[in-house]
Amino acid sequence: MGKLDGRVAVVTGGGGGLGAGIGRCLAQEGAKIIVSDISQTLADQVAKELQDAGFVAHAITTDVREAEQTSALFEFCINEFGQVDILVSNAGVDGLPKGDDPPTPLLENVTDDEWDIVMDVNLKGVFLTARAFIPYFKEQKAGRIINIASVAGRQGLEFLAPYAASKAAVISLSQSMALQLAPYHVNVNTVCPGIIWTPMWDRLANYLSKANPAMSGASPQSVFDAVVQQMIPFGTPQTAEDIGNTVAFLASDDASEITAQAINVCGGIRMN
Repeated sequence: MGKLDGRVAVVTGGGGGLGAGIGRCLAQEGAKIIVSDISQTLADQVAKELQDAGFVAHAITTDVREAEQTSALFEFCINEFGQVDILVSNAGVDGLPKGDDPPTPLLENVTDDEWDIVMDVNLKGVFLTARAFIPYFKEQKAGRIINIASVAGRQGLEFLAPYAASKAAVISLSQSMALQLAPYHVNVNTVCPGIIWTPMWDRLANYLSKANPAMSGASPQSVFDAVVQQMIPFGTPQTAEDIGNTVAFLASDDASEITAQAINVCGGIRMN
């Protein structure tokens, strides 16, 4: 018996490394999973992996920047399962500039398009997705919303300033949601991952190797390992399952009295 038996969970950005890990952890606790991703191919792949492991999962394409698509995501859940209990907003982008040039820490060099894509996916996407599900949760007087932020939302970054700003805003938005939904017994929390080897970090490490002379010529994995040793007191990176297990806990009855919290899962990088 899992802690989430009989419940239905939606994971946006579920086709990526972190989203797939979250989905696996929720499924292992008994939840039926809706894998939502902007890439139908990736969503289908993760859903099939869950199905092959004996879990119940379905896939759907969703661009969280579009209100019609987030509404369609909610309708898909109801049509497939007749209910939805857990919403995990995980879809996100890093905002790294396109091409091979290293990222610049200078805000005056961030283009409007670079700023907008980060805010549209990371912040507006959380808002639009929540807005599509909130009326249902309020009517049921039950539900769990878990938004994935980042330790970057706890403290500004010299580079990736738009990303850090968007994640700080997700934490604040989640707190506002929690206050509004508390009378309906809907829990809203945020998880702030630390440093996880994902395709995003592969790209970031590649950029850092070009932007930091001390790391010039180093492989992305070597750069990642050096950052882990420098930043994480435990000296080890986090995994998608570390984040997924925290999400599963927050979605369970064990966390019934936890709301409006932002939980760092980062090996001690941030202490607030």
